[in-house]
Amino acid sequence: AIALVALALRLWWDFALVAITYSRHFSTRRAFHGDEVTVTLETVNLKPLPVTRLEVAEYVTDNVEIPGRTLDRTEIPNRRLFRTLFSLGFYERVDYRYTFRTHRRGWYRFGPAVLTATDPFGLVRKKRRFEDLGGVLTYPRVVPVTQVIVPARQPYGDFKPPQALMEDPMRIAGVRQYEPGDSPRRIHWRATARTGELQTRVSEPSATPIAAVFLDTITFSHLWEGQQSDLLELAVVVTSSICAQLLEGRYQVGLYANAPIPDVSRSVRTPPNRRPGQLTHILERLAMIAPAFGARIEQMMTEEIPRLPWGATLVVVTCRVTPTMQRMLIRLARTTGNQRVVLVAIGDRPEVLPDLRRRVPVYHLGTKEKWDEIERITLDSIL
Repeated sequence: AIALVALALRLWWDFALVAITYSRHFSTRRAFHGDEVTVTLETVNLKPLPVTRLEVAEYVTDNVEIPGRTLDRTEIPNRRLFRTLFSLGFYERVDYRYTFRTHRRGWYRFGPAVLTATDPFGLVRKKRRFEDLGGVLTYPRVVPVTQVIVPARQPYGDFKPPQALMEDPMRIAGVRQYEPGDSPRRIHWRATARTGELQTRVSEPSATPIAAVFLDTITFSHLWEGQQSDLLELAVVVTSSICAQLLEGRYQVGLYANAPIPDVSRSVRTPPNRRPGQLTHILERLAMIAPAFGARIEQMMTEEIPRLPWGATLVVVTCRVTPTMQRMLIRLARTTGNQRVVLVAIGDRPEVLPDLRRRVPVYHLGTKEKWDEIERITLDSIL
């Protein structure tokens, strides 16, 4: 009997987790604040040997909250363990569906997963690790901005007329079907070969307004003071909403932030553009930035302003209006007559220098607004 039990345990040990597949599926890969996402955990046994006790332990980020389930703590920072226990018959597939709500921006990650099978006698266990990772990226909130903080430069407005008077051939906006009278030089031959019909290249107008939004993610004047997470989230909401407003106003919008994106870059530097996916690209960058300390926003502006196109508008969103920043903005307003500067202060009402107040539009949003409850942004103008 002992020999038969030992042989059975040996055979079970060799084949318990053979031909078992594990995968997870999400109802969406991108979500907004407050959305509900369904994750399906699928386990399939493709052999004639059942598994009487199988535990699936998923490592998830600490922002994942599943109603009715308790997630265990782990030794890995910012990770918790989500356990599911069930039995798996031969040639059987078991699906478990769970729904969680996205309550903050950023990644909601799942994985890796550890499958632990226990023999029918409860004597031995065998584990298998699945390194496959998955997750949902949650965009920051985008809410309406009640006022236009960047007024039109031209007397007839910055909106593009029905037919552009002059186009920039270096800025390709897309293609359209060929119409009689189009210049042969504007024919897009690759698109023509792909569609089988003549296609004409369409260029952006040379007078398209440009805006560069600089987000300062440092919430204290001194780095040793730490970070104010709620204040940073409010600044991110204001930045995403301003970018959406400018793109809706036909601006080419770029984003620059002095915060790292983990495993991607040490800062955010998105050149101005007005392509169809620019807002999505900006929201993804804002969703992935981490609350870490990067370079001062003044240093980033010094590096990036010479690379911006002529006539670009600078929008600075910051939680700390320091004297150094004010002197820099005054110098920009004096020396670069072709560029406009707009300052948006988040948090405590700043003490603005009279010279800055005369030269630069300054707006303020107080700390009474909560980033997860705000429905519209109303900025107070500091005159």
